Amino acid sequence: MPEPKVHAAGLAAGAALAAGNLRVVASQPSTRQTVLWGGALAVAAAVYPLARKQWKPEAAAAREVVGLVAYSAVAIAACRQLPPAGTRIAAAGWASHALFDLAHRHSEGSRLPDWYPAVCAGYDLVVASHLARLT
Repeated sequence: MPEPKVHAAGLAAGAALAAGNLRVVASQPSTRQTVLWGGALAVAAAVYPLARKQWKPEAAAAREVVGLVAYSAVAIAACRQLPPAGTRIAAAGWASHALFDLAHRHSEGSRLPDWYPAVCAGYDLVVASHLARLT
């Protein structure tokens, strides 16, 4: 199995996308921000399994589904807590999702390009660091 590639340009692009979204979400009250970032974490985790060309038993698909379930649980936990506790949970979820992205190996069963995990990781790291600063 090939080693995961880290695309520096992808990391930078993801960070820039996150910076734009941070400005939009920052205009919301803190409780709503936690809910928005929690929901967005579940959506980010859903991208990998939803981008499958077809469903067949393979390790990559299983990891993606496990990730979706785990990050959805983290998102729900973050949304159920008031800030700063919910914000801390969301920050930890986004930070660990960046690690998930960076460890992700491209699979022939995915429609996503091999640079996508780097974009996602760059986005995740900026969101996680922003949320951590709020707590």
